[in-house]
Amino acid sequence: MKQSPKDKMIKTSPKKKEIKPKGKEVKKEEKVEEVDKTTEAEVEIVEPELTAKEKKDVQVIQKVIVHDDAGNPFDKLSRAQIELIKTQVAKGATDDELKLFITVCRNAKLDPFVRQVHFVKRWDSKLGRDVGIIQVGIDGFRSIAEMSERYAGSDDAVYKDEHEETLYKEVIKLPGSATVTVYKLMDNGERYPFTATARWSEYYPGDRQGYMWRKMPFGQLGKCAEALALRKAFPKLLSGLYAPEEMDQGGASADPQAMIESAYQKAKAMINRAMDKKGLEDLKGKVDGSKKYNATQKKDLIATIEARIKELK
Repeated sequence: MKQSPKDKMIKTSPKKKEIKPKGKEVKKEEKVEEVDKTTEAEVEIVEPELTAKEKKDVQVIQKVIVHDDAGNPFDKLSRAQIELIKTQVAKGATDDELKLFITVCRNAKLDPFVRQVHFVKRWDSKLGRDVGIIQVGIDGFRSIAEMSERYAGSDDAVYKDEHEETLYKEVIKLPGSATVTVYKLMDNGERYPFTATARWSEYYPGDRQGYMWRKMPFGQLGKCAEALALRKAFPKLLSGLYAPEEMDQGGASADPQAMIESAYQKAKAMINRAMDKKGLEDLKGKVDGSKKYNATQKKDLIATIEARIKELK
């Protein structure tokens, strides 16, 4: 199906642009500038929906990872399915990192496509490179606990020391702490409570990485407290597993070169899945004039665009 210009997969933002609403006059002094404060045109990538074939491949992957206990799951996947995992739920993963990720998913019976478990890249300043980290979402924690057949629910988080604080030039109401109690059925049939407390001062990751914490401060801290309590109740099942919210405060500042490389890899993957030939033709000029990529990356991206256009003819 032919896409309209609004549906182009990759679009660019100009430095300045005057926006005039239809049917209304805009005075010269009321020019609206885009919020893009960068000095270069940046390529924004919009991920397309999965094709019918990719949706079928996802179902195969889910069956292999979550339901099939026999053999090595990595060996049961085609190269195309492996690449699909990398573009959808394990961006930037090497084959070795992906093997570990899939193994963890299968051992814990977690489905990465429903966000029970996450693969993320974090900059390691000691190693001087990105390293793959596996994080389990709070729904994944609950799922693992439930599979033990000993999980007996939990209470809502209890928040204390609520106060207002200025974060990133915003006055926000924050919890000083969150306490969650989860319950486990013991051998004698007793429903036993396990309680843990997470404190804002220990988990807030700072202004640069704290957008979601400022948007949903109670929810974020509550997830940390629940993950702590679940690890206390089910140490054999959850030891060494951490929720993304718990890891936010340990994330080092991003390495600029690593971010550029990641954007380049993502752009290349999206080009290979593009279906709009006109959009790809337009993209060639945008990539060539962009300051976001180095000469080698530009040459490779343009070659990838031309190859994709040929495939669509």
